[in-house]
Amino acid sequence: MEGPVLSIIVPVFNSASTIGRTLKSIFDQKYSDFELIIIDGGSKDGSLEIIHSFENRIAHLVSEPDNGVYDAVNKGLNLALGNWVYILGADDAFSSDDVLLKVSLLFNGNAKIIFGDIENLNAAHKKVPRIHKSSFNKSLIWRNRLHQQSAFYHRSLFGSFRFNASYKVLADYDFHLLLLQKNTEAKRIDLIIARCEAGGLSKNFGFRLYKEEIKMKGNRLSFPISLATQVFSVMKFFYKKLTSFG
Repeated sequence: MEGPVLSIIVPVFNSASTIGRTLKSIFDQKYSDFELIIIDGGSKDGSLEIIHSFENRIAHLVSEPDNGVYDAVNKGLNLALGNWVYILGADDAFSSDDVLLKVSLLFNGNAKIIFGDIENLNAAHKKVPRIHKSSFNKSLIWRNRLHQQSAFYHRSLFGSFRFNASYKVLADYDFHLLLLQKNTEAKRIDLIIARCEAGGLSKNFGFRLYKEEIKMKGNRLSFPISLATQVFSVMKFFYKKLTSFG
């Protein structure tokens, strides 16, 4: 028996206020050749009760303590059977009921990454754009222009790779830089893939974010490119620190 075309992984932790909306946006899709994998970090706020109301439509549900969101995603990858993988946050939702149907038209092409755009909601900082226009090119070296919730990844990209769970915010950026270094073929689709809450750590521009970015680029990029991008990261931090919050 053949597996599903698409594996959707949803990492969850204490997301009772949003997970119902997230799951509804998945099950409302006109495209149905997918499996849903939910990895819960041991929620105590009622998230599991909401998830269990969809239980007969969930391929895998794991609930146990984890080491953060990327550890949860890695657990999902270990269970995934689809040819393609998509990661949706527990406070995010597909933008419309035909998103997967439109993206699926590209699944049989040569691209190993298919990506569109993201609509940001409730931004923590006024510098966060309402529409994030994702891109996958050399500009990625300077900042993560490929939003994870805008991207569908071919299962072959993971192979033995798993996200570095020591990065609490930017493990996806580390992955994207690796894919850029490998000249991975990508295809852009002019479509808003998801609506994402933009009030978290990756959008409030605190020093923890940039400290992680500096460390990650030092590990991923060769000298002197890593040094140049690290200096740029420090400059970004001070620039956004001086910018007032909206």
